[in-house]
Amino acid sequence: MIEKLAYEVSHKPRVVLVIALLLLIPAVLGFISTRINYDILDYLPQDLDSAKGVDILEEPFRMAATNMLVIEDMPLDYGDELRDEIEKVDGVSNVIWMPGMLGIQVPQEMLPESIRKLSYSDNATMMIIQYENSGGSDETMDAIQEIRGLCNKKCFLAGMSVLTKDLKDLVLKEIPWYVIIAVIVTYAVLSLSMSSWLLPLIFLGSIGLAIIYNLGTNFIAGEISYITLAITAVLQLGVTMDYSIFLYHRYQEEREKCDDKRDAMEKAILAAFRSVSASSLTTVAGFLALCSMRLLLGKDIGIV
Repeated sequence: MIEKLAYEVSHKPRVVLVIALLLLIPAVLGFISTRINYDILDYLPQDLDSAKGVDILEEPFRMAATNMLVIEDMPLDYGDELRDEIEKVDGVSNVIWMPGMLGIQVPQEMLPESIRKLSYSDNATMMIIQYENSGGSDETMDAIQEIRGLCNKKCFLAGMSVLTKDLKDLVLKEIPWYVIIAVIVTYAVLSLSMSSWLLPLIFLGSIGLAIIYNLGTNFIAGEISYITLAITAVLQLGVTMDYSIFLYHRYQEEREKCDDKRDAMEKAILAAFRSVSASSLTTVAGFLALCSMRLLLGKDIGIV
């Protein structure tokens, strides 16, 4: 079986290339269909008291995604108008703002101290916003984005779901830079250690295809963590580049013995198969070990 596969791969490179490019289509569609989960709380062991507390807040109280909006150095009229606008945002279930409930005409000095401390602090007031869905849901993320669009620079939104939203934006912004830096450094190292400047590009291109395939197959799981997404490309580049180097060095040895470069590649594949397989199996074992973590993030990374 291995002999036949080695022959087909080495003697029909154009067919292999066409198949590799065609596989990009389902891979890209699969990646688009895979939801990215930005809520780290979903990966906590469900027997933890904190995880149970989040579940109770979510059902029946629907308060797990509660945010606080602090309005600083703005008149109460602005807060009253802002509350009305936020209540119209899709995904928002309730907005609690004490001045609006009591009437903005009521001076804060007339309120009991306990109530005043809940909503006022010097020149700022606080508004509580509740959402219809969980803190990490796409609907809540969209609602937070819309609320921020309604606020001016004197408004500050805080809460776990807001932190999740900021992490999402930060990860999506920086992932391309992680990959670009990794590719540049890897190319520089390979160029210094190899006689050809083109060969490292071929290695990086083939591994790039493999990374896209990997991301595309994640639709089977339905969703992956944003942390997994952030490290997948760089991690896969690091652990698989060795295999290309093994095969290339073996090819160089066989090229000296064979007149036909395709025969040399066939023998190189057969000769390198055992060492590459052993190395890859140890990598698989390492990632499977992550799946035993109680923190489900380890399982997510290991499977991907």
